[in-house]
Amino acid sequence: MYRNPKNTKQEIKLFAFYLLDIGIVAGMLILATYVKKVIPLSGGMTVFYYILSAAFGVFLCAKTPNHPIDRNIKILLYLFRMDRNKYHAIDFKDINVMRKG
Repeated sequence: MYRNPKNTKQEIKLFAFYLLDIGIVAGMLILATYVKKVIPLSGGMTVFYYILSAAFGVFLCAKTPNHPIDRNIKILLYLFRMDRNKYHAIDFKDINVMRKG
């Protein structure tokens, strides 16, 4: 029996994996297939390239301890969209308080 999600932001889980994670890894493998058509590789290098692409996809799905809600792919998108003309000073007192608290 299917249960209704508690909110619209809830992640859908299939077996042991989240649907978004499966999509990210599949997207990386599809991208690897298109890049492989442009760059000719030998058989062994093709297998290594697919393994490397899948591993990078898993890395993009991982969540870091500093951002337990966001995946690495979202953190990279934040870095690319960041306004580089603004400077935000970080005080060491604030960092120590955050680590202890």
